[in-house]
Amino acid sequence: MRFRFLPAFFLLPLVFSCEPDNQAPVAVIRCIPEEGNIHTLFDLDAGQSSDPDGLDHLLEYRWDTDGNGTWETGFGAQKLIAVRYPAPGTYEIRLEVKDSYGAVSQAVLPVFVDSLHYLTDSRDGQVYPIMKSGANWWMGRNLDYGTAIPLEQDMKNDQIVEKYAHPAGEADSLAGGLYTWVEMMAYTYQEGGRGICPPGWHVPSDGDWKALMARFTDVAIHQYPGYQISGEKFIPDRFVAHDNYQASRAIWMLLRETGNTGFDAVLAGYRDPEGNYGDRDYHFPGHTATFWTSTISSDYAIRVRFYVTEDHQGEVFRLADNRRFAFSVRCVKPVD
Repeated sequence: MRFRFLPAFFLLPLVFSCEPDNQAPVAVIRCIPEEGNIHTLFDLDAGQSSDPDGLDHLLEYRWDTDGNGTWETGFGAQKLIAVRYPAPGTYEIRLEVKDSYGAVSQAVLPVFVDSLHYLTDSRDGQVYPIMKSGANWWMGRNLDYGTAIPLEQDMKNDQIVEKYAHPAGEADSLAGGLYTWVEMMAYTYQEGGRGICPPGWHVPSDGDWKALMARFTDVAIHQYPGYQISGEKFIPDRFVAHDNYQASRAIWMLLRETGNTGFDAVLAGYRDPEGNYGDRDYHFPGHTATFWTSTISSDYAIRVRFYVTEDHQGEVFRLADNRRFAFSVRCVKPVD
């Protein structure tokens, strides 16, 4: 019997055909927030990038954060980066992701950077920074309009806007005034009404606040690794007929005074119905910033409370509260 041997080069294709082609990785960029101004610190996150036929933790990343053709980082494990842009404009973020076989893919994401904006209240000349979030402009500091009265004095429906100014501060203080719900609403009961806000602005509804919060859902905070921010806690109350919203980890970090959005929520405390000032939360051991909404719930009204503890944990939650409390006020208006 004769055996015929095929030359080796005929066998090579059979051997190589058993090896599947390497698939290129998938590059994904998230930019938090999606737009901002020249004071905004943007978190760029490549953590959702993947390797279809390999191990994601072996991926390497490099960043060109402004699209000028210069890579700010070389290939490495840095999938998170924070950047602030010095001038208004639209910047093109470029990310390249490389797998362990050397295959590279790229993602490009534009980010809009605005200049700083301000509102001048025509009634008293006060100037408020404003920040844009989604479809709305928001005041970047607390409303501080009206005549200051002592904490022990009740507000009256006398055509004069009154405020509690405690702790007392300068006219441009972020702390602003504290207002009972009816004083804030100018003794009207229309959800989303102007109340005591400047012309063209209105008191935010519960829905306006939820839209603001929704922009920061499931956002990771990277530039402050020492802070442990847990999820939003909703305190059930029999007077609350509103649905809960999800707000994971980031809200307090992004909206606080030293956050990166320009909202600047300061821990201004509140005045209780008995005329006492307080700066602590009832349910948690934290200092507070509390804001009224224009939304009522039975005989109560919905408010939004931020708090932060001495060990830097923060929470945000909604609750129906007695309208005789005096809380901070932010005004809002739709983006033109």
